[in-house]
Amino acid sequence: MTQESPPIQPNAPTEVFSPPAFSRRMLAGLARVRRQYLAAQARHRAFVVAAQLLYAAVFVGWLIYYHVWPAPDLVGLGLLVCALLTMRLFSFLRDWTPLVLLTLGYVWLAGIDPGVVGRAHVDFPITVDRFLFLGRLPTTWIQAHLWTPPHLHAYDYFVAILYPLHFAAPLVLGMVLWTWDRRAYWRFSAAFVLLCYAGLATYLLFPMAPPWWAASLHRIPPVPSILGAVHFGGSPHTIILLTRYFGVNLVAAMPSIHAAIPVLVWLVVWEVWPKWGWAAVLYPLGMSFAVIYLGEHYAIDVIVGWTYAAAAFSLVWQGEPLLRRLRWTGHRA
Repeated sequence: MTQESPPIQPNAPTEVFSPPAFSRRMLAGLARVRRQYLAAQARHRAFVVAAQLLYAAVFVGWLIYYHVWPAPDLVGLGLLVCALLTMRLFSFLRDWTPLVLLTLGYVWLAGIDPGVVGRAHVDFPITVDRFLFLGRLPTTWIQAHLWTPPHLHAYDYFVAILYPLHFAAPLVLGMVLWTWDRRAYWRFSAAFVLLCYAGLATYLLFPMAPPWWAASLHRIPPVPSILGAVHFGGSPHTIILLTRYFGVNLVAAMPSIHAAIPVLVWLVVWEVWPKWGWAAVLYPLGMSFAVIYLGEHYAIDVIVGWTYAAAAFSLVWQGEPLLRRLRWTGHRA
């Protein structure tokens, strides 16, 4: 004789799995964990700063050891780790995607006009530099006094290490600003993109050959490849490292973006952290010396790059308060 199961009461509670209810509980749990993490993060600010400094050190160490940029996926992975440490992954993707895409577009557009090499100006910067420096070319004069092959000096390694950091420094600064001062991050990003595309427009309208190019045409005395001498990636010239991925601008000496970006970084650091402003000025001064000594840019390229950086900074950082004052004046009128 089989035993019958007791009948189910109409009002008896039943355990039914509900995917929407489970999702709500899971999201609520994640939100609670996020609030607790952010509260702990505020108490352990030094840990987050240390993680960011570690990322910067690894990134720079990679450049120093391998003499080549790490793959884009490795760069992005490091930034994502920093974003996860701040528990702002989706905000990171939202805020950084426009900057990354615009930066990649700038690099890609550099090779959009293959005929630009044929109309590059070679003699103009030579004439200007000789006028500014009483008949001397800074690149050839500095190399004549400092470059003593086959002996390599500490400053040769220093400039070879400093040269590729002009895009690493904005990434590091941008990550720090994004973490601690979102308004400053957006201003810096806008100024950085404006600076890059202003340089690109100038390159397309007025392409100019660098000193090493003019030397290969015998317009100026020989300009040795110091970067190649310190075995920069095992290639005779750093341009080769970039041509594997993008059509680079071989005759984009004017203005010097290498010299301009450090000036922008210095101005932003000075604005956000005034106590570090004077120390940060060593970065643009060192980079400007490096690009001239290496034969990558003329002095006039550097001067124009400084001007572009100052203009981009002023338009973005000083332009917004001016527009607010103008709008306020208009409302009062």
